[in-house]
Amino acid sequence: MTTSDPAFAGAVAEMRNHGWRSLAPPDMPTPGLNYRPSDILAAVGLPQMRRLDELLAERTRIASGYEERLAGLPVLLPRADDGDVHGWQAYVVQVDDRDRVLQELRGQGIEAQIGTYALHLLGAYRDQGDYPGATRVFERALALPFHTHLAEGDLDRVAAALDKAVSSH
Repeated sequence: MTTSDPAFAGAVAEMRNHGWRSLAPPDMPTPGLNYRPSDILAAVGLPQMRRLDELLAERTRIASGYEERLAGLPVLLPRADDGDVHGWQAYVVQVDDRDRVLQELRGQGIEAQIGTYALHLLGAYRDQGDYPGATRVFERALALPFHTHLAEGDLDRVAAALDKAVSSH
């Protein structure tokens, strides 16, 4: 996590270290968790941070390829608000009849997934209230294959399969 806000950085540091503010004198003002990365994760993460612009550019290329290919389909495409930069952790579209579309894609060997979950429908958070917007997005969210090794032909294949699936009903 990075931030230019010292107060936020301090709060995050406490939360990632079981809530401890200091060991001398001992002070744990709030409960927290152990979110300290292992040495191995740091060894992998630091070189990735140095390549962040390159990695983001590659993921943006893939997202743009999907956007070009899916334009005109009855699919809601992801987007960032004006002035924001999308991190492209996944490429999640919204489609009607998501479960059927998902099965059709998988039937063609395309590893699509449910794109997002509505927490209030999962066991740990069930009975916390009704969130119709979250339910609606969950029922429509479809994550398309998305990794930096997707080639143009892969994007063509996924787009053609999605076009067939959303146009078939």
